[in-house]
Amino acid sequence: MAKLVLGIDIGIASVGYGLIDLETGDFIDYGVRLFKEATAEDNENRRNKRGSRRLISRRKNRLSDMKKLLEELNIFSSDYKELNNPYEIRCKGLEEKLTNQELTCALMHITKHRGSSLEVAEEESKSTEKGTKAILSQNFLELEKDEYVCKVQLKRLNEQGSLRGIKNNFKTKDYIKEVEKILSNQNIDEDGIKAIISLIGRRRHFSEGPGSKKSPTPYGRFFYDEYGQLQEIDLIKKMRGKCSLYPDEYRAPKQSFSAELFNFLNDLNNLSIEGEKLTEKEKQNLINIVLKKGNITVKGLAKELGVSLDKISGFRINTKEQPLLTEFKGYKVLKKIFDKAGKSDLLMETTLLDEIILILVETKIIEERIERLKNLNINLSDELLIDLANNTTISGYHSLSFKALRELNEEMLKTSMNQMQIIYQNKLYHQKIGKYKGRKNIECDENAILSPVVKRAQREAFKVINKIRKDYGELDSIVIEMTRAKNSKEEKNNIKRRQEKFEQENKEVNKLLLEANYDPDKINAKTKTKIRLYMQQNGKSAYYQNDLDLSLIIRDPNAYEIDHIIPLSISLDDSLANKVLVTYLENQEKGNLTPIGAFLKGKFSKGSLEKYKAYVYTNNQFYGKKKDYLLYDKDITKYSNAKEFINRNLVDTSYACRVVLNTLTDYFRDNEIPTKVHTVKGQATNAFRKRIKLDKDRDLDYSHHAIDALIVASIKKLGLLNTLLSKYDLDDLYNSDTGEIIKVEDDKKYLDPKYIEYISNLKNVKVIKFSHKVDTKPNRKIADDTIYSTRIIEGNERLIKKYSDIYDPKFKHLTEDILNEKDDKYLMKRHDYQTFEKIKAIILNHYNTFKNDTKYYSKNKKGEIELKGKNPLTEYKEEHGFITKYSKKGNGPIVVSIKYDSENLGNHVSITDNYQVKQDNQKNVVLLQLSSYRSDIWLDKGKYKMVTVRYSDIKFNKAKNNYYIDENWYKKQKEIKKISDEAVFIASFHHDELIGIAKKKGSKYIDPRNENEHDGNNVEILKFTATNNDKKNIVEVKPIDYHCSKQLMLSIGKFVKVEKYATDVLGNLYKVTNNHLKLEL
Repeated sequence: MAKLVLGIDIGIASVGYGLIDLETGDFIDYGVRLFKEATAEDNENRRNKRGSRRLISRRKNRLSDMKKLLEELNIFSSDYKELNNPYEIRCKGLEEKLTNQELTCALMHITKHRGSSLEVAEEESKSTEKGTKAILSQNFLELEKDEYVCKVQLKRLNEQGSLRGIKNNFKTKDYIKEVEKILSNQNIDEDGIKAIISLIGRRRHFSEGPGSKKSPTPYGRFFYDEYGQLQEIDLIKKMRGKCSLYPDEYRAPKQSFSAELFNFLNDLNNLSIEGEKLTEKEKQNLINIVLKKGNITVKGLAKELGVSLDKISGFRINTKEQPLLTEFKGYKVLKKIFDKAGKSDLLMETTLLDEIILILVETKIIEERIERLKNLNINLSDELLIDLANNTTISGYHSLSFKALRELNEEMLKTSMNQMQIIYQNKLYHQKIGKYKGRKNIECDENAILSPVVKRAQREAFKVINKIRKDYGELDSIVIEMTRAKNSKEEKNNIKRRQEKFEQENKEVNKLLLEANYDPDKINAKTKTKIRLYMQQNGKSAYYQNDLDLSLIIRDPNAYEIDHIIPLSISLDDSLANKVLVTYLENQEKGNLTPIGAFLKGKFSKGSLEKYKAYVYTNNQFYGKKKDYLLYDKDITKYSNAKEFINRNLVDTSYACRVVLNTLTDYFRDNEIPTKVHTVKGQATNAFRKRIKLDKDRDLDYSHHAIDALIVASIKKLGLLNTLLSKYDLDDLYNSDTGEIIKVEDDKKYLDPKYIEYISNLKNVKVIKFSHKVDTKPNRKIADDTIYSTRIIEGNERLIKKYSDIYDPKFKHLTEDILNEKDDKYLMKRHDYQTFEKIKAIILNHYNTFKNDTKYYSKNKKGEIELKGKNPLTEYKEEHGFITKYSKKGNGPIVVSIKYDSENLGNHVSITDNYQVKQDNQKNVVLLQLSSYRSDIWLDKGKYKMVTVRYSDIKFNKAKNNYYIDENWYKKQKEIKKISDEAVFIASFHHDELIGIAKKKGSKYIDPRNENEHDGNNVEILKFTATNNDKKNIVEVKPIDYHCSKQLMLSIGKFVKVEKYATDVLGNLYKVTNNHLKLEL
């Protein structure tokens, strides 16, 4: 039976996989799974849209219910018509009896705009606009003067001309106060008044969620489970989630004192002072300082321990390699509030602090917070209660429960073990034993606190693993490498930062070479690395501090040597941080020891330990990891010390990776499958990529994900790493010091020439298997949010867009269009010529003044004028103020924006009926549509035609609880596209599905990289993107194996053949047959 190892490379929007046979070395299978990056922003947008739809629906229901109630009370009549200025009518109702028409108008108006009912603790807006809370407070002050909402609103209406936006927000109780006053002047009985007020104040509590028992929804309290049974849950508890150690316990808030103490103790137990761990007494002293001061810094910690910061190792570090220590953010908030109230003694009751934080996390409603805080029975003053209830900074949950946190905190205080060591030594992870027993497939841990990006990537990775197991059986090992970037933006920024850093260092090296009269282009990479180290070391050899000869470094490749500070077989770090430039003698005498180890054992014939340490401490070029390596003083022959480097440079112990590791190991353990699982860091395989000259940062070609996965899998063939990974199983990983002694191997054991030769074969591997995740869900966003207007111009309906700020310093379009005589598109030029001429004169005057100054203007290859400096209108505004519209008296309104004729109107959703637009002015109001839902291709009398189905064309059937496309609508679309009843349906193509296209013989391939020609029969397989132009039957496609920025637009009528293809999750390609038109989705 083959001994198979699966390598998995998990990225932001990809999963590369590579399967190798450990015994034969064969590359068995490899490919790439690709998917759209999931983002929290996408989820938030969907939530906001869903929330808006629900608000509109509830407002509609509220108005309908009010209408029915007023009918029952004989107030609403069938001849009712909306009256002008309801604000005046409401104010009138405060003083006198209203007619039924007027009362209906006032009550319907208030019912529609009834304000904010539940006052919540809201974080202040970061924008220049005031947040809702500040607006409500400001409006409250005005109500103290004018007493009723309608009076404030009428005054503002008369002063400002309109009442729109957040500034018109008042509390529901203020509206109810107004309604009570109005109703007191009407002839309505008490029950009727109560019913009206109750309806206006009616609001669903947020813990109820959407839906109801009669109308279940997956997002609400009531929902149908996988068996179709109605279920009810507590939404607050669901959002809180369950503990990852004790599945029956709910998670604790992440800013509770217990959670912050847990993080702090974990930090402390990872620290060492010159090899010695912190004592229980030292840790308790540091906790007491936190309780007293609210926090402790890295420098403050060193001071309290009585040592210099460079003597302490084991800190977490940030991206700038600066040491980190847990901040007690939640505790600081409570301390400030309790100190202010003179209740500092309560800060010692840490269990009470946990309960307070839990209340602040579970509800944002101020009244509820106050009520629950009162129930703690600790006699808090009203002022203290209000301060606590109004806090906006406490949120989110930890992955562990209070039960788990408190148990672990007690252990971490008494021992020097970190949280993972305690969890595995005390077998706490066995709480979940049996969870996966009998399951066919491995599934993502939905309780894990992961970002949407990471969760989606992990789900796709498990799909790949499940399919590999199904096709090839159980595996010997799975090795996983996962990106640490949070999203694609961060990933790109990391790459950019590394490139910029390298380029800057390279510039400095080149400058030094030029100063020494050498051509940088003729100096090889290894020599340049030596020069970088020469510069880092201030021209001194690392161990003896002898002067290094730069010209000798350049001329003689054997004059000096690059040494690994910590032997490569121990450090597993081949980066520049673990390299120094030394003489041949230094390298030989140090051998496979650390620098300090070599001094202590008397291996060096020159120099001294004191001089060496002083050199390292005073060299500001040494920082972070490099300085730690140079000053490392532990015995690297002890396995317990070597594990530090395995932890740091080989095994990935990040939370996201641990989730994958735990899920897989739990599954295999529960089902008695002997597959071993390892998670490795990218830097562990980077050294090998460099050796075979495979660039890791390859943006366009998707195949590199599969190659990376094969490298990840292949490290099991490298004796040294395989031995370390095998030893590094979960129980051994977290055991305390075993005292085991290991042999420090030569660097060749790590960079094994046979292994390097083996993975060099990867340069010849051609990846052909690509799988794209397809989204066929019909309930997606219909259109862009921006509202546009249209005009009929020369018989065509044209889209009108707007430049919102013509004074923006970077705004160039208007200036360049005027100077290049391309300004006919501006509506102002057509309809307000004199104002446009004012703007034009300002721009031309600026151009004539500065046209010869290249800082302001230049000409491109086409001879067109380009603005290089600041917008001329910005300078005009700074000197003269806003431009105003032309008027005879010179007092026209200011001009801020300018509209322009953009293009012929394409795919859109008309919302003209929602606005008061005159029918004879040839204007429409539209939303621009996003890409189509699908494109249906038909073969009609030897010619291909298509029907485009857009998201706006899809309907929802409440009775059947499904989406559908109306059959009559579809028939009409076929008629419009002149598709006969005899036409043959070929297939429906959604975004990212695969389309096979055959063109006329001799035609060029559609893929720009493919130089082949079509033979008129065999199809070229591409990724379908969307309909580009429905009227002209033009579609867009993309290559399946790389990112192509070029738009590939094709008219389907010219195709010889169209076929539909698909892949399984591994990218195994197959032709889709027996396609049928689906109108029910």
